[in-house]
Amino acid sequence: MKRTRIAMTLALAAAAAFALASCGTAAPAAAPPPQADPVSDFIRETRRGAPENALLGIGTSTHANRAMARSTAEIRARAEIVRQLDVVVRNMVTDYMAGSEAEPEALLSFQESVTQSIAASQLRGAIVRDEINVGGEQVTIVMLSSDNVANEIMTAHQSAAALAPHANAAMWALDRMERALAEQNGLPPVLRDHD
Repeated sequence: MKRTRIAMTLALAAAAAFALASCGTAAPAAAPPPQADPVSDFIRETRRGAPENALLGIGTSTHANRAMARSTAEIRARAEIVRQLDVVVRNMVTDYMAGSEAEPEALLSFQESVTQSIAASQLRGAIVRDEINVGGEQVTIVMLSSDNVANEIMTAHQSAAALAPHANAAMWALDRMERALAEQNGLPPVLRDHD
């Protein structure tokens, strides 16, 4: 009988210990440390080191052939710069139209002509600022300095000046261009991963 009491007491003690252990609040498992994103870090560092008012185009490619991936990523980065130049020109025309007495149709025609010239441009002065290949993804950043941006826009507008001569001098004021570039650079970067 003594043995039965001892066995029963031990069984009750074990059950009580088990109940207490299972009812207690266990500390939640620690979340794994966040994984570093090398592509985002690379883009952030390149943007930080870029000159003021320079346009950066970011292109990516996952082509299996390394040379083809580099070429495709650079072409996409250049296409992104052309898109940004188009936005800058559109903003400048809109800004000029707001305070001008010129005919809006002539200015819009002027804008389209400049935009087409920019789209066909070779982006003289654009350079590959940096590139990286992470896990088979080629990321290339092409930079066009603010001086070269001004040259591209001025070259493109020269052929369009006949469409709206009154827009020629006033619209392309340096302060208006710098304001448009600063506004464009304030936007988050766009990763161009398609054509």
